Amino acid sequence: MKILELSETENKTFWIEKIRMGEWRAAKYLAKLLQDGSFYSLCGKKSKVFLLVEDGSSESDYIKGELISFCTYAEHDDIPDTELSPWIGFVYTFPQFRGKRRIGKLIEHIYRLAKSEGKENLYISTDQKGLYENFGAEFYTTLKDVNEDTALVYKIKIETKDYSSIIGTTVSGKIDRPLGTCHPRHKEMIYPINYGYVDGIFAGDGAEQDVYVLGTDKPIYEYTGKVISVYHRLNDCEDKWIVSLDDNPVSDQEILKAIEFQEQYFMGELYR
Repeated sequence: MKILELSETENKTFWIEKIRMGEWRAAKYLAKLLQDGSFYSLCGKKSKVFLLVEDGSSESDYIKGELISFCTYAEHDDIPDTELSPWIGFVYTFPQFRGKRRIGKLIEHIYRLAKSEGKENLYISTDQKGLYENFGAEFYTTLKDVNEDTALVYKIKIETKDYSSIIGTTVSGKIDRPLGTCHPRHKEMIYPINYGYVDGIFAGDGAEQDVYVLGTDKPIYEYTGKVISVYHRLNDCEDKWIVSLDDNPVSDQEILKAIEFQEQYFMGELYR
């Protein structure tokens, strides 16, 4: 999967038509706003439209594929006369891609962008209960939208964690899911790296701290290594520690690629 920003794409008309294909009425409304040029005047000139698309080496490859999800990152949403900003809006996943929290990848991307801009919170206006909690949001308040209907406003707090006491430490533990084995509940998930836990250290879920272990291409059953990073899940109660068995340098992208097989179903950010 790859994330594109509509204003930076080579073929905006193509992607607007893809958005219009959504059966949701708001998807067609967003396409209309983008087509007639009123989206930025209505939602703010710095607003953006993000697209989650299938893999490819260039944008032309994505055009052969499918639009998975889209949403907006906007200065204003459908709540008038409020100082709350910025907003995640027009959140949509096409039916054939639902059930795997794909929209979470776009919300994660927007979270990192908002954090880089120094924002403290993200807001979402919705009429649905129990949905955005899955993406790290908490109910904040109710407000009236432009149609005078009651909207549920959710908030995602943007935080910076301190893992300085963890990163760089040496830990030992067991590998209960060695490289090449399958997930105990999701048999289609095969572990491309060793996955286990730290002896005697407990995580937010009450179980021993989970670790991804890098530095070997063979299955192992116990380990001793150095914590080189922490993957903080934004929509879960536990973090994942990344442990290296050697001192070979590993880039952020290499770590994210190694753990993507499982973390693609969660939102998170990597701390070094």
